[in-house]
Amino acid sequence: MRHVTQSNKAVSVRLRCWFAAVTLACAAASQVLDPAPAGAQTPRELQNEKIKIDYYEPRDPKLLPLYERLQRRRVLEELSQFLAPVRWPKTIRLVMKECPAGTRRPEVVYSGLERSVSVCYQLFTFLQTLNPPPAFASKQEVIVGGLVGVVLHESARAIFDILSIPRLGDEDDGADQLSAFIGLQFGDEVARVVIKGTYFVWKTYDDAMVTRDIQYDFAARSSVPRQRMYNTLCIAYGGAPAIFKNFVDQGDLLSRRAEHCAEEYESVRHAFRKTILPYVDTEMMARVRSTKWIGPDDVSK
Repeated sequence: MRHVTQSNKAVSVRLRCWFAAVTLACAAASQVLDPAPAGAQTPRELQNEKIKIDYYEPRDPKLLPLYERLQRRRVLEELSQFLAPVRWPKTIRLVMKECPAGTRRPEVVYSGLERSVSVCYQLFTFLQTLNPPPAFASKQEVIVGGLVGVVLHESARAIFDILSIPRLGDEDDGADQLSAFIGLQFGDEVARVVIKGTYFVWKTYDDAMVTRDIQYDFAARSSVPRQRMYNTLCIAYGGAPAIFKNFVDQGDLLSRRAEHCAEEYESVRHAFRKTILPYVDTEMMARVRSTKWIGPDDVSK
């Protein structure tokens, strides 16, 4: 925590190891596992007893090194801290598991029946395929940002369900807006990484559809990938224009859309304050927001 020097140092070291572990797990799941770093425990003040963690051992032996590495590095425990300030009325589970072949992408799924957010081990194989232009982001940035982004998206679906939050429009579109909004609440560096990673995940799906000449399913309930990546950028630019101005300058977000992004962000912020904020422990949220999640070298190549 930033108000306690020793604790803040431990958080910085732990997160640096976590970010490195996610990238290494994607790149070399079969390599020899190094031991977990000292002090890699979630601070008690950032724990929520309603959030339960499970790592399911995969059947595929090729996934075993990945399972062991992510468990030792306590990746789910770190992700749980983003959700800890919510006063969950029911238990929510964060799970890592091997998912059946053909699981829809992104390979993070919220189950209302189980009240669980499941991160598939196969997700890390997909994340490793991401190759952003160096001028846009490093590979590590989009891997970590993509992971956090899709987890926040499915967690937003959990919030809608477990807290019985009313909404207008499609659930996934609403979750996109909420996850982008939440991603902006943990400091500039976290915001950059989460938004860049989320954007690039959707861009990769969109590029794959174009390359394979796959028609958009305009009859689907959710927006198509290209629309979803623009919606994410718009919320980000509307909430932090100084940080994300480069998206407009380089044409990733068209100026005619950017002109109204502040209004879109304010609409999401207003909805958050009216419907979700009453369920948030504001003191814990302040502690989470004050934590130094990313150091300068956490997301460098």
